[in-house]
Amino acid sequence: MATSSEATTAVEDGNSINLQEMQETVSRLSSHKGVQMVLILNRSGDIMVESGSNHNGPTHAKNVQKLMDAANLYFQTTDADDKVSFMQLRSKDNYELMISPHEGYVLAVLKR
Repeated sequence: MATSSEATTAVEDGNSINLQEMQETVSRLSSHKGVQMVLILNRSGDIMVESGSNHNGPTHAKNVQKLMDAANLYFQTTDADDKVSFMQLRSKDNYELMISPHEGYVLAVLKR
């Protein structure tokens, strides 16, 4: 018989991820001023948890994955074992994208 915490846990790439904690994190981040979208992606770029009024989540997820791949490729040219730990981009129109990869998932926040 599964407990409630086991029922809300997913396994991605051998890592246990508590989906309830992720949803709480997304809700907390979404409540900050200017936050337009929060995505939590698995390491393959698939959306696990999403918030925001924008219905372009899959497009944003694909672009976040492309940015992560390009940044990791860049750093690996310097050091083969190096990986991105945090990425922050700003546009001239005052958008800000923050991407934070973790063991089994990637957190992305878009704010204005």
